[in-house]
Amino acid sequence: MKNRILAGVIGGLMLLGVACSDTGTKATKEEREVAGQQLTQFLQAQPIPSFNWSQLRQNLIEIETAQANTTATTSFMFLLAGVGESGPLVHSCPSIGFPIPATYQLTNPDQVTGNRDGGYATIAQLESTGVYTGDTTGTYVMCVDDDGEAYAFYHEGYVATVTGPAHWDTTLGEVVLDGPPSADFSEAEG
Repeated sequence: MKNRILAGVIGGLMLLGVACSDTGTKATKEEREVAGQQLTQFLQAQPIPSFNWSQLRQNLIEIETAQANTTATTSFMFLLAGVGESGPLVHSCPSIGFPIPATYQLTNPDQVTGNRDGGYATIAQLESTGVYTGDTTGTYVMCVDDDGEAYAFYHEGYVATVTGPAHWDTTLGEVVLDGPPSADFSEAEG
């Protein structure tokens, strides 16, 4: 089975090399041939592993499920410090779901349009709110007040969110869970 897959991959690469070689120079053709031979050697000596189950895939399925469902979370907002560094905690709240980058949108930000030359171009598209979006460090968090009412909290900085009740331990400088998680995640096998 693995040999058939390997033969298929090698055959596909060879066809791709032939299809692309019509436009290349002799040196480019030779380079592609050597690269193809090297790939063939690697695939024979070190075949790509095949697994019956993947913890990574299972965790991603569970995270996407928690994101799509009404998941009780706790969010912590930090000031921006240097690149890739967070500053001090400025706010925390019980929350619903996961942080939403301010650039998320329900409509496609781009549209394809024809031009006078008969070609196509991609241009920005007006959002349903009447504005265009751009890059931002802003994040919306759906916080929940003491009466259980949700409110939107906008923050320009890093946001950490955990599934379940939690608090920030100032002594440890970290998030501490206060109860069981509010979403189901599988445990590592083995």
